[in-house]
Amino acid sequence: MGVLAAGVGLVALSNPAHAAGDVYKGTGWRILNGRGIESLSPDPYVIHIVKPSTSATKLSAAKNKAAEAQLRAQLKKTAAQLTSITGTKFTLASGYHKEQKDCSTAERHVITVGLKYRPFTPGNKPGYSQAHPCSATANQSAWGGWIWVDSEYWIPGDWAASPARVSNMMSHEIGHSIGLDHANVDGPDANHTADPYECVSNSSKDLPLMCSPNGGHGRAKGGSETRVKKYAGQYTKWDIAGLKALKANFSR
Repeated sequence: MGVLAAGVGLVALSNPAHAAGDVYKGTGWRILNGRGIESLSPDPYVIHIVKPSTSATKLSAAKNKAAEAQLRAQLKKTAAQLTSITGTKFTLASGYHKEQKDCSTAERHVITVGLKYRPFTPGNKPGYSQAHPCSATANQSAWGGWIWVDSEYWIPGDWAASPARVSNMMSHEIGHSIGLDHANVDGPDANHTADPYECVSNSSKDLPLMCSPNGGHGRAKGGSETRVKKYAGQYTKWDIAGLKALKANFSR
């Protein structure tokens, strides 16, 4: 199986002046402040699903239904995690929402999630999903945005992904949508490049879930698949620190 990768697609946003006292990075986490997001609002956020179509996903109707059910199950868990960690309420809506395409018309605190075949732009990179976060120009808080999940995860072949990897991917992309950046840093190789999976780790072989292309519990080299499954889709202590910083920045 190929590597399940999740990339962040950043919208063209201004670089706002940093608020006094705001914190944008720490061990194992980083905030997308360079792209306009500095904080998380205390007002509620709602996650919606875009109705999948066979033409967009290259999946059968039955596989679209199964993939949607899998995404909904994880998104419900991710929303509960975020509510508990940040104190801001996140919910998963029932039904479907129209596709969002532009931050200038995106709805406040709405995050849409849809399925597409190779949605990563530019280049339609195989195996990559993509988040498009938006920011509120008035206070640089996370506005919402949209996420496209690569339907290849449900197609037999190099990019088919286990349920645990899909869960990690979904929480990773939601993290981008509310202001978390990739957590990669130049490591012991000191090659002046933050390479894939080059992130802080611990004795349990955990990586920040926001590690690129996709981290999580047990995802470092030599990690246990049992641990990956046990903590699928759950933010690590590093991601939690970043999420709490996002929320704290709002009131600074």
